[in-house]
Amino acid sequence: MQINITVITWFRRHTPAVHFLVIALAVLLYLLWPPGAILLIVLYVVALGVASMNMATNLYVDTFRHVRANGDAGGVQGRVADIALTFDDSPTEGTAQVLAILKAHDVKATFFIVGAHAAARPALLRQIVQEGHAIGNHSYSHKSTLPFRRPAAILADIQRCTETITDITGVVPQMYRPPFGVVNPGIGQAVRTSRLPCVGWSLRSFDTVTPQPARLLSRITRQLAPGAIVLLHDYPAVTPQILPELLQEIKRKNFNCVLLSPETLLP
Repeated sequence: MQINITVITWFRRHTPAVHFLVIALAVLLYLLWPPGAILLIVLYVVALGVASMNMATNLYVDTFRHVRANGDAGGVQGRVADIALTFDDSPTEGTAQVLAILKAHDVKATFFIVGAHAAARPALLRQIVQEGHAIGNHSYSHKSTLPFRRPAAILADIQRCTETITDITGVVPQMYRPPFGVVNPGIGQAVRTSRLPCVGWSLRSFDTVTPQPARLLSRITRQLAPGAIVLLHDYPAVTPQILPELLQEIKRKNFNCVLLSPETLLP
């Protein structure tokens, strides 16, 4: 483990140099065996791409994907373990319905806020906070091109989101979740500069691409475990369809939904 941490730390500090060395090696290899050079570049790009799409590698920035479980026996009678429900991209046209369901079941969740959405729906953002839910920063723009911008531009986007949320609610978000869960050197540098913990998830629902309620509910419930951070969205039509039954199943399994905060996060 220490070796992995050392390698990752070294890579973060010397990413441009590593890119240069790989390219130089590929050029030398090309003189001896051209297919080998192409293979090297392809494998390196694929490895970087996998790391960018999977925050669990921690290659570019340390991420938190679990919550303190407050016990390790979810599902055991008389013992309760904590999990966390999170909703990305809020506030959206589906937020009010999700809030109503959470309120009916007396459950609190964490909403990762897109600044532009908050500016368009400030009343919904205030409702999220007033009803006792936690909020985090999910970028201002949430554009697919954001990961390709300079670190300074990414940091400015994070700060603009924080300022928007604070102006509307008076609450300063203390956590950041990168849009699409994508991380790269630029995002890693911006997040470290922001000093906000980078929050991922341990259970991805895929509610944005799974329109079948039964299939979605089954995927989530069979993967629930103590300390899980569940990724959901409040705008797909399927999410409020399965949410009441999901909350009932969470209660049946002796799990307790808690709010995320820097103090409750674990790797």
